[in-house]
Amino acid sequence: MVGTLGRSLWQGAVREPPAFFFLLLGVSLGSACLSPPRERVEALPESPYPTCPEQGASRILYDRELRAGPVMRESSVVETFRIEERGCHTVFSGSLDWSLGATDVEVVFDSELRPVRAWKRGTSPGPLEARRRTDIRAYDFRGELLAMRRLGPSGPVELWRFRQPPPPVVIGPGRGLLSMWLRRARLEVGGRVRESAVDIREPIEVVRAVTLTRHEDRDDSEMGRVRVYTIYGREPIFADEHDVVVGDMAGLRPTSLVHSPRPPPVPRDGPSDPRGTP
Repeated sequence: MVGTLGRSLWQGAVREPPAFFFLLLGVSLGSACLSPPRERVEALPESPYPTCPEQGASRILYDRELRAGPVMRESSVVETFRIEERGCHTVFSGSLDWSLGATDVEVVFDSELRPVRAWKRGTSPGPLEARRRTDIRAYDFRGELLAMRRLGPSGPVELWRFRQPPPPVVIGPGRGLLSMWLRRARLEVGGRVRESAVDIREPIEVVRAVTLTRHEDRDDSEMGRVRVYTIYGREPIFADEHDVVVGDMAGLRPTSLVHSPRPPPVPRDGPSDPRGTP
């Protein structure tokens, strides 16, 4: 879905090199000029699931479901996400289903909406049992360098350390997670901010500077007045007055505006378990 959603270009936006450009550049230059973004290590510091001194009661701030509208090429896309307050943390949890697989994501943010820990489970389609089609990764932002634990389809758990310090932005599958960056940035129309971000959508994560830009608001025939943002100088995203994502220019819409039957969910290897895996 990521490739399809990224094809719609916002006219007049400042372009940035796409992800595959960096991949091709790395291949062409080789290790003499570029180092891999991460390295496998034998040990990492302990990174327990984030908790607060006084946890308190949780409170759901936003609970959304988005689906592919009639003009979207990938008609099977269903994205659900929730933004929740848990004491001193704000937690984003979401799932993305489409014809080529499913992804579940949870990101724990601190009081300034900067990531503390991110978790992603990807399930690919196929005849094998779900566990053998599942890849689980947990990213820790609390050390001097970004760290990752990965449990692939064949196991055991792998430990990885990135060469960059933990960035303040996480870009993940789907659109909903971008709400957290929008809500922290609080851009006015015409404003932009450029920050280091880890993009966990690809098989090999990329950490690089990314520009978030807010364009003129748009009057959508179905959603009404929406805020328009782009990342990477493309991928136009629509958000409401609370800076919570409600769709995109490729055709993603609130499920209440989509009248076709809802596609069945992709079978997974049990419920999401961000606390216990990997």
